[in-house]
Order: sequence, then structure tokens, then C-alpha cells
Amino acid sequence: MRGIVFVLLLCSTLSFAADRVVLVEDFTNSGCGYCWQFEPTLNSFVDTHLASGDISVCRVHVNWPSGSDPIYLANPTEQRARWTFYNVTGVPTIKVDGILSGYPNIQAAFNSRSAVPCHLDIHVARNPISGTTGEISIRMIAEQDLQAAATLRVFAILVEDNVPGAGLWAGSEFMQAFRDNLFGTAGSEVSFSAPYPDTVYASAQYSLNPDWNVNELRLVTFVQEYAGAPNKEVMNAHFADFLDLQTGIGECPSEEIEGGVMSVVNPSRGFLSIALELPSGSTGLLQVYDLGGRIVAERAVGCSSDIGIDLDTGMYLVRFSCDDGSVTTAQAVVMR
Repeated sequence: MRGIVFVLLLCSTLSFAADRVVLVEDFTNSGCGYCWQFEPTLNSFVDTHLASGDISVCRVHVNWPSGSDPIYLANPTEQRARWTFYNVTGVPTIKVDGILSGYPNIQAAFNSRSAVPCHLDIHVARNPISGTTGEISIRMIAEQDLQAAATLRVFAILVEDNVPGAGLWAGSEFMQAFRDNLFGTAGSEVSFSAPYPDTVYASAQYSLNPDWNVNELRLVTFVQEYAGAPNKEVMNAHFADFLDLQTGIGECPSEEIEGGVMSVVNPSRGFLSIALELPSGSTGLLQVYDLGGRIVAERAVGCSSDIGIDLDTGMYLVRFSCDDGSVTTAQAVVMR
């Protein structure tokens, strides 16, 4: 028997007002005196803007001047990939949205980027399987052509706050310390196309290390041009406490449909079960999409319908278009 877990990521009317969240990547090392001297300025800036919700922060550790930096040693491969991507050769180096330098004047770089109009909305949900494993799902909505000069890739990096420090940080803490890039070193390619707004989905598995404090984990999500200089611009970012990410274990709540209701219920025997109750005489089209945007099931339905669809493990978007022009959507995650 398969169990099915539903995550309500896309219900009701969508809003397309994108707020810019600026990505700040701090390349640092526990033995770097200049990094330590800049730490109070950086922390003050970060604390202020995290409270405002307009930045996303990841601190990537390198292996110089100290080769014993514990954050670097915990995940050297993925951190090396980030600093190699930018050709970082000295620390501190601070990249703001991938294209500006934030050292030593991080506020000026932030102000420059925050003034740039943003046309990409990012939403993230967490779908636990067990206490330490699960999947994150990401919805990205491009309101218009993003004018990207290179291939776009999505990244989702787990970072941890308040990690006991070492070296110059002894007696203090490492903040937003790099832990795991859930999409791997090169991220996952995403592509948007007309007509706009265009919505793209991505998902990645996570497995939490027992040495991490899950209450201190944050998720840094961003979409970035992935090519050589100068094509490294971050289109937008997202930052959230990992445990506070939206979840939807169990039944997806019923959605109102212009006088009717669509319910996606928790089924048995591996069937995605959908119940529709519409006004008398109403009809519509029910479509189920996979994450690649392909239609995997389609049904013309009447005013009262119970639909069962057998699906493979994965994440799906359920979309109902009523003949009155209204559209209702919900997302389902199928797990064996």
C-alpha cells in the first residue's frame, strides 16, 4: 500500500507581486583576522535586514588561512564549488546577488540591488518523511521575461546559526554556517517561457545530520545565472527558518470554487482521490501536472465527480478549470 501526503503549496488565487530578497554570500575562515574584524559590522547588517525580511544569507567557509576550519571540513566539496564559481582568492569576500562586492561597504551594495525591480517570486515548502528526512518543494513564478544572460539554476542551501566557534571565533558562534547544498554543487536548471506569468517547480531531498541543531537550521533558496563573469546575477532569493517552512502533512483542505468545492483527500491503495462538488449544470477540466510541466492526467468532469488517479512517486499540481472561468489549484506529493 502506498501512502500519499498532500502539501498545500498552490491553493487559491496567485499573487504576482515579487519582493526582492537580496542574496548575501560571505566567504570566510576561522583563522582570518580581517574576517573577524569585519564580523561586528556584518552581523549588525545581517540582523537588521533579516528582521526586515529582505536578505538571504549564506556564509561559505574556505580552507585558508586555517586548514582546520570546522565548517569547511564538514563539507569541503560543495563550499569549494561556490568559491570556485566566483574565483574567490582572498577572504573576506562578500558577494551580493552574485555580482556586487559587499566588502567593506555591504550596505551600499545592498541598496544598489534592492533598487532593481524584481520579477521572480519564490515559494518554498517542506515535506517531511521522517524526523530527519524529507523533501523541499519550490515554486518559482516569473512575472515576465527575466532577461537572463545565461542558464538559470535554482539552489537551496541549508545553513546553521549559533554553531560553537573555533579559531578567532572561539567563545563566539558561527552564523549562517554552510551545511548542505540540497541540489548539489551546480544546482538544478530552470527555464521560463512565454506566456507569462510562467510557473516552474523544483524539488530536492534532504537528510539532516544528527550533529546539526535542527532548531537553528535555515534554508537559503535562490535562482542564479550560472555562467562565467559577469553572468552570475541572482534573480531573487528566499530565506526561512527550516522548521517554519510550510508543510501540509495529511489532507489538503477543501478549496472553494465559485459556489462549489474541490477536495483532494488522503487516499488508500496509492490513488490520488479528488472530489468535486459544483453547482448544478457546471462542468470543467481537471488536469494533473508533473514538475516538468507535463500533463500526466486529464479529465472532463461534471457537477459532482469523484476521481481516482494512480500516480508514481513524485510531486504533482492538481488544476481545475471551471466553465465559469475560475481556476483552483492544489499540490500533491505522492510517496511510496
